[in-house]
Amino acid sequence: MQRMVLLAAVLYAAAGWAQEAVQLPSPQAASGNAAESFRFVSDGPAGPGWSRPDEIARVYFHDNLNALFARTITLNGELPARTTLRWIFTGPHAGVTVELTASKVRMSERYYDSMGLYQGQGNYPEKTVLDLERPYTGEARTLTVIADAHLAVRVLVNGAELLNAPLLFDLDRHQLMYVAPRTAHDVVEGALLWPEIQLATITIHPSEVHQTMLGFGGSPSIPAYMEMSDEGKRAYWEMLRRYNLLLSREYPMGTELKPDLSNLDDLRDATPHYYGDNFPNSEMSSFEYNKHVIELGGDVIYELWALPAWATEPYNGPSVVDTWNRQVRRVANPQEYARIVVEYCKKEQAATGAAPLIVGLENEVEQPPEVFNAMALTLRRELDKAGFTHTRIHMADASYMFKGIERTNELRNDPGVWRTIDFTATHEYDFQEFIANPDLYDRAMQAMRAASEDKEFLATEICFNDPHYQEPSYRIALQAAQLYHKNLTELDAVALMYCWLLLDVEQPSFAGSRSLMEPDRTKGWAPIASSFELRVLGAYSRHIRKGMKRIGAESGDPDLLTTAFADGDNETLVVVNRAATARRLTVNGAAHPWIEMERTGLEEENAVSAVPAEIVVQPGEIVTLSTIKAEASKAE
Repeated sequence: MQRMVLLAAVLYAAAGWAQEAVQLPSPQAASGNAAESFRFVSDGPAGPGWSRPDEIARVYFHDNLNALFARTITLNGELPARTTLRWIFTGPHAGVTVELTASKVRMSERYYDSMGLYQGQGNYPEKTVLDLERPYTGEARTLTVIADAHLAVRVLVNGAELLNAPLLFDLDRHQLMYVAPRTAHDVVEGALLWPEIQLATITIHPSEVHQTMLGFGGSPSIPAYMEMSDEGKRAYWEMLRRYNLLLSREYPMGTELKPDLSNLDDLRDATPHYYGDNFPNSEMSSFEYNKHVIELGGDVIYELWALPAWATEPYNGPSVVDTWNRQVRRVANPQEYARIVVEYCKKEQAATGAAPLIVGLENEVEQPPEVFNAMALTLRRELDKAGFTHTRIHMADASYMFKGIERTNELRNDPGVWRTIDFTATHEYDFQEFIANPDLYDRAMQAMRAASEDKEFLATEICFNDPHYQEPSYRIALQAAQLYHKNLTELDAVALMYCWLLLDVEQPSFAGSRSLMEPDRTKGWAPIASSFELRVLGAYSRHIRKGMKRIGAESGDPDLLTTAFADGDNETLVVVNRAATARRLTVNGAAHPWIEMERTGLEEENAVSAVPAEIVVQPGEIVTLSTIKAEASKAE
């Protein structure tokens, strides 16, 4: 709904702007540091080079853009009539062009990363996907372009916003082009300004102690894992160790499971999970995979999804509708359900040396409240009888936060059932309704925290599955970083888990939003990061270890998201700058000297360095300060 409203607003605004001229405010002195000057002469010499025989030479700014940015150009005089100043922003997949004339400003977005976009003209394929313009009156002397954390690009003239549009893709460089009649003598001069760095102070409060972390992780596609070469598998385990993604949330056999559980880890009977035209990423257990997890010091979380038919029974009670608006006709048989989980625990312990750390009631499936209650009571009783008293239980997790709140409140209605639940849990796919305005999701997260009472919270699935946001950009990944911060600080989450750790995919945009890694057949079936999502989660996971406690941290700046963790001699501070301008940091209250700094951004892939005397966090960048050496070898 929010997307439809946003699109309608853009279209309506575009139509309105084309009709009504805006009176510009009087030119004011622009603030910022002059970076580069420019000068165009309309009848001057043609620019050098091939393919543009009579074009005025362009200006290519020596300025690599961050994922978020604000840039301003100033003009020394009026723009002549019948001329156009084009500010061209480019990225690896798409670009934005802002055009300024003496009477209007125009903005277009275009993709140019596929032959499928070729429209029969031009010397490379491209397709314009958005085109807005707005007339104005007055004298334009400053032009500002802002790519912000609301997944938007804004255009300001003389400081007044004239255009605003969605922007999902990354931009990294920009240039300036002047289009004018070559028969006239017009001179256009000006300068590019960089915004000033703002000062920020972060204060750590070690005595303010919150949750104790279990860790980070996600779910592997076992068929994708099995496709990798031996060298690829070794590289995969090294990546999990390097990124500290040691919580393995196992997708089980599900519908094809035999009553004797003999095919729990039989790849031939894996339940196919179809995603578009990608090859099946089947759901199944793998004790061999889990053994590697345990050997690395990790833990397994096991949760059934759809149950086999023999573990269900008919339901004829009051109407229950699931997430997909389907009537529930069959429900779990609590005794059979508990038997499956307990037998799994036995097999897991025998094969790996450890039972699951946590078992979940059921993934995304809707059951009547009384059935969920019976499942929880029966499972706890049977786990204890079998000696798995240390295996803990998390509630059945729903697809959406609002549904998780409903389920949590229903569980609390029965104190006996509520006592069997060790963790509240939910997926967070409804965050996508607020992806351009993450702070609007706070209300739901705070309600979930209140409903959880004294229970610890698990964020069991985070990713973007809405096709509107399946853009493999750092800008999208930065929205996930905001969600991680909010989980840790508003929900006191003890675990953050991405949906998939590894998927076998053919369609790259799908992998970019749904999975952290994918096997690369062009590199010997070794794992690679499928997008920027891995590095962004790594900005947290690499320096926040199991057992660390979150402690208080504040910046006083709503665009500087700060999270701190400590445990004995170890301390970590994560800072996300969601502003369009840089911040120079002063950090107070740290109990130990930082050993290393890690930068994560559009260009930095968890880049570790010594801690400089002056710490500047660029717009859209994540800076992690820690006493932990993330790149230390396993032996260390």
